[in-house]
Amino acid sequence: MATSRNVIQAIHCIKVALPWRLQIKRPASFSHACYKNISSDFAARALSANAVELLGHTYLSDNYSNVTTKIISKVGKNLHNQRHHPLWLIKERVKDHFYKQYLVRSRNPLFSVYDDLPPVVTVEQNFDRLLIPQDHPSRKKGDNYYLNHTHMLRAHTSAHQWDLIHAGLDAFLVVGDVYRRDQVDSTHYPVFHQMEGVRLFSSHEVSLIFFL
Repeated sequence: MATSRNVIQAIHCIKVALPWRLQIKRPASFSHACYKNISSDFAARALSANAVELLGHTYLSDNYSNVTTKIISKVGKNLHNQRHHPLWLIKERVKDHFYKQYLVRSRNPLFSVYDDLPPVVTVEQNFDRLLIPQDHPSRKKGDNYYLNHTHMLRAHTSAHQWDLIHAGLDAFLVVGDVYRRDQVDSTHYPVFHQMEGVRLFSSHEVSLIFFL
């Protein structure tokens, strides 16, 4: 991807705290990657006090590990992909808008949608690739769920932006469950959902926008 490109992001975040329900969902594939979707009952299995198996991978614990069994039990529920669930309905309405309003010359949708990317990401994906400084308060253990010092449950769907852009995409939507150590109240819950859109414009396109 040309280095002259600038990223203009339109981010739509949806935070909803709703009762969790058991869901068993078949694996889904994408044009750039294929991820196995495991039902919540089998998503995590404690191996020992020093390791946890989550979504088919084993993570060794260290002094950064702070994810709880209760939070791990939420991984894999994917309520936003459960047909007719309120989150699914919201996702489909937003997706339908982008599919109808933004088309390429062939009349196909400009934006692609990624709604089944795994919630376990690297610390680099969640922070470094978004140019978040090492000393930024958003990295604090008190605000995030770390599996260890290298891996964590994503704090935002933006953790996937760098990978999707470098895969060659220039217009996409990302939907998923995200995890933050919020105190539970009427408007906060440690697990919620985000939907964001990213579109890249060339330097020439940006100059035309400012000219207008």
